[in-house]
Amino acid sequence: MKLRRISLRWILAVLSASACVLAVAVPSVALAQDEAKYEEVRQKAKAAFASGEFEEAALLFREAFDASPRGNLLYNIGFCYERAGNTTQAVVFYERFVQALPQSPKRPAVQRKIAKMKSELGDKFRMVAVKTNPPGATIFVDEKAKGAMGSTPVEFKLIPGEYTIIAELDGYEPVRKRHSVKSGDGNSNVSIRLLRAGEMAEMTLFVSERGANIMVDNQRVGRSPLPKALRLPAGTHEIAVMKPGFAPYKKTVELKAGATDRIKIELSGEDGSGGLAAGQTQLDDEGGGSGNIWPWVTMGAGVLMVGGGVATGLSAQGLHDKLDTKSKDNELIAPADIDTGNTSVLLTNVLLGAGTAAIVGGAIWWLLDDSGVDAEGSISGNLGVSPDGEPTVGIWGRF
Repeated sequence: MKLRRISLRWILAVLSASACVLAVAVPSVALAQDEAKYEEVRQKAKAAFASGEFEEAALLFREAFDASPRGNLLYNIGFCYERAGNTTQAVVFYERFVQALPQSPKRPAVQRKIAKMKSELGDKFRMVAVKTNPPGATIFVDEKAKGAMGSTPVEFKLIPGEYTIIAELDGYEPVRKRHSVKSGDGNSNVSIRLLRAGEMAEMTLFVSERGANIMVDNQRVGRSPLPKALRLPAGTHEIAVMKPGFAPYKKTVELKAGATDRIKIELSGEDGSGGLAAGQTQLDDEGGGSGNIWPWVTMGAGVLMVGGGVATGLSAQGLHDKLDTKSKDNELIAPADIDTGNTSVLLTNVLLGAGTAAIVGGAIWWLLDDSGVDAEGSISGNLGVSPDGEPTVGIWGRF
């Protein structure tokens, strides 16, 4: 019969692996959230397309692509723009589709579409002149992956349509500005004022309801929950949050240069019921976490299980040393002692694995419970044995 050896070095290795599990847990949750967002937005895009709202469908498919960059979405975006009559954007995304999926069976047909559309566009290109204050900023159009257009002041040609002009200059905050290039004679002029990084402030919004439209200074910045903090010039800004079935929220805030503000927004029903009164804010000065005790209970149980695993590991080590001494002295070793040692090793593995899973699960629960993320879902786990007889621990969930 085989006696498995367990050492303090092995225990430390398991604990190190547990730390690695904690390190990758949050990115794994982020991936799960991205997948959920992708599916949610994709369904909205399909519904908009079915309703004939092709421009809206294109924007939603682009949002889905941001959550999960899949090549087939580029075709969907191009097709939506084509149906909307926005030939310029259709060409852009069809070309990106061909580059992303060169082996797609749709490629020949898409290439024929691109050639036809480009011939129809003919000489419709218009000159765009971009100036920045201060000058010398590098200019990109729509995305940096397409390459720089030059340094300001700079001129280049674009086909009439909607674009995002990106300006970057060392020591200054990057600027993204929407610009419409219209048909007709003459240049299309763009002026951009750049602010030093030290003149900016950061604002994180936590909205009680998922999917609410958020506007800052009359510009839409996205739907809740926002994926990251907003970078804004220091000064006064107006926040507006709207969602059907809830009273509109409006608030003016003063942001200080270099500061980071965390603002909670509780939307109330249109009849005034539910949550705080519309427009009320709370600053989160303590930096996250929630009053829910159960995440802490879960993590505490995990710590106890890890502690129990260390204790049983030490016990198994002591038994192994004792039996090893008997073996060297040619003394008989009872089979029951060997079984006890193997059971201790198995129990150590299970306790350390389950404890790590509980700590990770509790930490994730705590992080999501007050982050503005829709934390409704479930976390499940199991203990088992792999085909080679090793104990296994599984944890999964829907967030």
